[in-house]
This record gives sequence, structure tokens and C-alpha cells, in this order.
Amino acid sequence: MKISHGLVLSAFALCLGGEALAAPLSVSGLVSSPLSLSLSDLRAMPASQVAVTQASGHGPVAIDCKGPRLSALLDKAVPSLESRNNAALGHVVIITGDDGYAVALSFGELDPNYGGAVPVLATECGGKPLDAPRLIVPGDKHAGRAVRGVVKLEVR
Repeated sequence: MKISHGLVLSAFALCLGGEALAAPLSVSGLVSSPLSLSLSDLRAMPASQVAVTQASGHGPVAIDCKGPRLSALLDKAVPSLESRNNAALGHVVIITGDDGYAVALSFGELDPNYGGAVPVLATECGGKPLDAPRLIVPGDKHAGRAVRGVVKLEVR
């Protein structure tokens, strides 16, 4: 039986907890520069640290997470929105995980002149690297918008 070199490397990476099999993150939709980013690319970007509280079987647990700001990724993709005053307020970004779970954040939530939320795509939580990016929205009391395994950002 002949085994391919690529198969051996993929299996090795999986055993080591590597990201060889992790899906890239795509940024698409109403953007001028669509992106495809690996977990390594996200880790190389300037990171912001946010403190969140997660529910557990023993009550709420505070945890620090860090990763690039969602707004930095959107800026890098250059949203193609109308230039009239406040046009961005009519748009959203849909964040989708590898399991199909998706949430929407409005551009108004992200704009410091309105909502001013500072969501991040965490690449590390509790001092440990994550296997896939996770959307963290500070102040989200029930963590319903904490999308795990983020694979897609779509500007609409």
C-alpha cells in the first residue's frame, strides 16, 4: 500500500493539534478586497485583549481572550458601501462558524460613534491557543454571539 507524503503530513499535524486541517477564514460580500486568511495569518495581526464571562456548570467564569479586532479584518477587506452619510448603518456582517452557526452584527454596533462594540476573532483564550478563531463580543451576557470555528465573514 502506497501512502502519500501529504496524507502523512496531515495526519502528523492532526496528532500534534496543528492547524493543517483548519479551514481558512474568508471575508467576502460587499468588499473590494476579498480575503482568505489562515489561523497563522490571524495570529500575526495586531491583537486586542478582551475579558469575557462564560457560563459553566459551576457558574460564570471570567476569561481573557485575544485576537484581531473584527473591524481590522473588515478594514483590510475594504467594504464597498455607499458613500452617502451614515450608509454603513444599513449593512451587517454575517459571521459563520464551521458548524453552520451564524450571527449578524450591524455596522452600527461596530462604529465607535454608535454602538462602539469591539468584537475580536480570538486566537487565544485563557492563555491557550485556540484550534480555530472564535468570535468574542464583549458585554454579550449570554455569549450567544460567541461563534466557534469562524470560517466566513460576509458583508451585506
